[in-house]
Amino acid sequence: MFMKLRKFIFHYWKSIIIISGILYLSFAPPSTFNGVPSFENEDKLVHIIMYMGLTGVLIFDFKKYAKNNPKPTFAFVITCLLFPIILGGAVEILQPLYFAPRTAEWSDWFSDSAGVLVGWLVMSLVMPKLIKKTFK
Repeated sequence: MFMKLRKFIFHYWKSIIIISGILYLSFAPPSTFNGVPSFENEDKLVHIIMYMGLTGVLIFDFKKYAKNNPKPTFAFVITCLLFPIILGGAVEILQPLYFAPRTAEWSDWFSDSAGVLVGWLVMSLVMPKLIKKTFK
């Protein structure tokens, strides 16, 4: 059991760091961000960027971990697409329950999901070159 966990952490350490950052930013009190320059709907852009980055790193980590099977599999779709979308929804549900004054917004979850799709599209264009470079 310990060896499997160690292997998982070894292969997904970048994804774990990004997930930790997303959770911190999602659950930190709003006062943490006082003084940060902002513009209208900037939080939606931040959600898109966070989840686009998470999806990209998950795809990279998963492909590197499963380099002998380059075709998308059910596990690949679950790990790289559904997990970030579910994570975004769970964060939105937990914010008002345990991290007041944070609030849940459907538009944040839609932005998370849009970020996942953008990350998927970007990585589908970039990944073939990245795979060849990484696994030579």
